[in-house]
Amino acid sequence: MLDAALPLPLPLALPAMDTPLPGHRIPLASPNTWIRAALKCRFNVHPLMAAAQADLSPERPATITRQGMVQLMQQCVVEAAPQHHFPLVLGDAFAFDHLPAIETFLATSPTLRQALPALHWAEQMMPTMKLRWEEGTAVSAIVIDVALPTDSEHVKGWFAEGLLAGIHKFMRLALGAGSAGMHLELAHDPGPQRRDCEAHFKLPVRSMAGRNALVFPTAVLDRHLPGAVPGLHVRAQQLIEQQMPTPPQGLSARLDAMFRQQPQLLGQGIERLADRMGLHPRTLQRRLQTEGQLFADIQARCRFDLAVQALKQSTCSIEALSEQLGFSDRHSFTRAFRRWTGLAPTEFRQQHLAQQPASH
Repeated sequence: MLDAALPLPLPLALPAMDTPLPGHRIPLASPNTWIRAALKCRFNVHPLMAAAQADLSPERPATITRQGMVQLMQQCVVEAAPQHHFPLVLGDAFAFDHLPAIETFLATSPTLRQALPALHWAEQMMPTMKLRWEEGTAVSAIVIDVALPTDSEHVKGWFAEGLLAGIHKFMRLALGAGSAGMHLELAHDPGPQRRDCEAHFKLPVRSMAGRNALVFPTAVLDRHLPGAVPGLHVRAQQLIEQQMPTPPQGLSARLDAMFRQQPQLLGQGIERLADRMGLHPRTLQRRLQTEGQLFADIQARCRFDLAVQALKQSTCSIEALSEQLGFSDRHSFTRAFRRWTGLAPTEFRQQHLAQQPASH
C-alpha cells in the first residue's frame, strides 16, 4: 500500500509478469547498484526486476525496456517508503561496476573540468538520460533531461534525483563537504520529499524550475583536486575509450550537438573544446578531418543557425546575441553574418518581420 507521505498516488496497475512490456530493450546500467540500494532500504529487488522483465542473464549485459524502467522505479519507491526515498539511495549507491576504470578516472582527475568526459560516458550507458553542460562566467550547471514513456513528472523526477545524487556524491568526495554546489533545481515538485532532498544534498532545492540541474560556482571547475594522479588519469581514459561501445554518432556530430546545446562554447576555441572532450587539440583536428569536417566550419555553421533562429524568434539585442555566440564584439558578429547572408543582422530581422502576415 502506498504510504500517505508520498506526494501523489502512483500508477500501480502495472503489467503482470507474463505480459510483455512494449518497446525495444535498453541497457540496465549497473544492476548491482539497484541491488545495493534495495538492501539498504530493506527489501528484495529481484522480484521487482523480474516483474519489470529485466534480462539479467550472465551471458550478456543486463537490459530492460523503457516501460520496464518506469515500472521498476515506481515499485522500488513504494517498497522503500516511508523510511527511505529510493532515488537518493540509488544515486548514493551508484558505481560503475562493469567499467571500474571510470571510477579511477574520476578519482584521479587533476580538476573537475578534466573529469567532464565522464558525463558523456554516463550518457552512453544510460540512454534514458541526456546530460548537458552549461558553463557561465560565475555559475555553471549539470543539467539532466529524462526520456521515458510516462506522463508522470514525479517518475521522471525520481530518475533525475537519482542521477543528480550520484554526480553530487563524486563532487562532494572530490571537493570536500559543503563545496559541491550552490543549489539544486528540479523540474517537478518533490512535495514532502523536498526535505529528504535538502537533507541529502545539503543544498537549497528549487522546485518547478523548468529543468533538473546541479548548480555550482564555475570557479570550482579548475580547482586542483587533492586526489590528482595525472599519469593514472590518462591511462584510465585510454582504457575506457577502448572498452566503451562505439558512439552512435561521429565526433563532428558530437561537437555540433555540444555547440547547439551550450552556445557559450562557441567562443572558447579548439584547445578548450578539445580539453572538454578529453582529447588533444591535434587529435580532435585529425579525427574531424577523417570525417571530412573542419572545426571552424562546424563552429560557423552552428553560429549561423543559432543566429538565424534567434533573430527570427526573439527581440534580443545584437550585442547580447554577439556575446551569446562567442564573438568578441557586435562588429565581428555583423561582419560574419553579412558574409553568410549578404545582410546585417538588423536588416535580416527587419526583412523577416516584413514577410510575416499582419496580425488582426
